[in-house]
Amino acid sequence: MGVLMVDRVGAREALLDVTEKLADMIRPLPDTAIPVPSSDWTVGEVANHVAMAGQLYVDLVSGIPRVHGDVTKEGLAAANAEWLARDPERRADRLAEAIVSSTRTFLDSVDARPASQPVMTPAGKMEMDILVPYALTHTMMHACAVARALGKKPPVRKEHVNLMMPFLAVGMENFVLKDKTKDLTASFLLHLRGGPQVAVTFDKGVLSLATKPARRVDCHISAEPVALFLVAMGLKKQWGPIATGKLMTWGTKPWLALQFVGLFAAP
Repeated sequence: MGVLMVDRVGAREALLDVTEKLADMIRPLPDTAIPVPSSDWTVGEVANHVAMAGQLYVDLVSGIPRVHGDVTKEGLAAANAEWLARDPERRADRLAEAIVSSTRTFLDSVDARPASQPVMTPAGKMEMDILVPYALTHTMMHACAVARALGKKPPVRKEHVNLMMPFLAVGMENFVLKDKTKDLTASFLLHLRGGPQVAVTFDKGVLSLATKPARRVDCHISAEPVALFLVAMGLKKQWGPIATGKLMTWGTKPWLALQFVGLFAAP
């Protein structure tokens, strides 16, 4: 069981929506060799990656074993580079069609599976029910990066972030940076405005998650959902949202909030 309940219908609709928006951004481009800011990839490479990820999800749902990295940021980066080197497709219309097609096939496949069926993914082991919020998070992260490259508004909304939270909680467990947390003893309570809360506790580096804190909270973090998503995915620095009140903190150790996102690798 994940820490947070999955809204299957909402997550499904949101994934279809962001997939269509990403495809619509890419489809009319005469050339996809547009650099993505703060990345080594072009728009065409991002689009190819999202399309291939959709096919990977289909295989995982179908029970076809797929090894992709080693559930570390470095391992995933190496596996992604290998994928892109194998597939030279960068034509905009073909990539847009592949993204939509693989997503629809994935959603049709996952609907037929038991919610609690375990599945091993590039982001670690999770239940089948978490797979759609995972795909939503992954697709949204790249859609926002493409929007930034094209000078468009990011497609993410606060409702999307609420729907991603069941996976983001699992992602915290799977992508915690042990070298940064091995000696940490601290209790955080993340309040997502208009959404759920997650208690994140480290006990000498051992991480536990819950919807309610098991002990006194050292650091409360109140977050506007879109700002939290963009900061957590490395798409925005935290200082702007802090200055505008979109990220706020209090408690006996409020300074720990500045370190919080850096305790985890982006999924």
